[in-house]
Amino acid sequence: MRKAIAFVLLGMVCCGSVIFADDAKTMPARVGRFYVAPTFAFANGEYNDDWEYEKYDDGDGALKVFNLGFAVEYGVLDWITAAVQWVPGWTIWSEVDTTIGASDDVDANGLYDLFVGAKIQIVGEKAPVKSTMFRAAIAPGVKIPLPGNDFEDEFKSAITNDSLTGANADKHAFGVGSRAYFDVLINKMFYINLYGEFLYFPIKKSFKDHSIVYQGLVAQNPALKPLLDDVDVSYGWDLTLELEPNFETTLTDGLTFSAGLPITFVMTPGLSFDHKLPAAVASYLGSEDPTYLLKLSPNVSFFLTNTLLPLEFKMTYAIPLIGQNSRALHSLTLQARIYFRI
Repeated sequence: MRKAIAFVLLGMVCCGSVIFADDAKTMPARVGRFYVAPTFAFANGEYNDDWEYEKYDDGDGALKVFNLGFAVEYGVLDWITAAVQWVPGWTIWSEVDTTIGASDDVDANGLYDLFVGAKIQIVGEKAPVKSTMFRAAIAPGVKIPLPGNDFEDEFKSAITNDSLTGANADKHAFGVGSRAYFDVLINKMFYINLYGEFLYFPIKKSFKDHSIVYQGLVAQNPALKPLLDDVDVSYGWDLTLELEPNFETTLTDGLTFSAGLPITFVMTPGLSFDHKLPAAVASYLGSEDPTYLLKLSPNVSFFLTNTLLPLEFKMTYAIPLIGQNSRALHSLTLQARIYFRI
């Protein structure tokens, strides 16, 4: 079981984060857009506690994932956009190079949680505070948890050598927070975007619903069950900071090209438990340590307006640069955006 622990503890970062509303722009009133976003991601190693990259050995948790996400945004007013984002969305297929119990057919399939919010532009050409040099917006929202795995059933599958899902794709916990955007408009073709996101998870979760590790520990030592049944997990908060220079130009009539080079910093405080755990148990829970990841995500997009419905296609490749207690996850995301008016 020990080899599976690294996979289980890092399981909730399979596809990383895709930021759709990546600047302070809002949708025009009564205009909306629908997104489809397939993502392929892989990780052949991780960053340890000393900020060093370690390549996975055979069986240590190398990961491949295909995820399909969706989102819809709608302009309520010229400076207020409502949004429902499920990105990452559903991990349809995955492979994890590890063994849990008797099973070596382990995956990371499952559902990510849903983000619902509204972007409110405070500064901009059509915002309450008029400006042609700057844009600023905030986007309060909530994370709505979707169903996770039944780890009791998954552990039975591990024992009987069946395929199993060894970790939740996401926290599956209610979260509340906000995003903030600030754009500096240099000229018609260039602008720089600053982005921040803070999400707080106020509700604790039972340890046995958090991880398949509970099932493994109780199976190895049934005397731990009364103690572990009483343990709740707190996810604390997530923090994301991003700086992105952007370029945009019209190639031909009805075709606009744009490119960005965001550098993103993601931090979590690590898990906390409401009971002190025995050393033999705590040794399995390295995720109590904070996690940090710095990544670069070059992207290009093409916006077509001379079509029946305006279409935009965007490709992003996320490259991990350095981190601590985090997977070195690479991801390729293709977005198709369809614009509509109601």
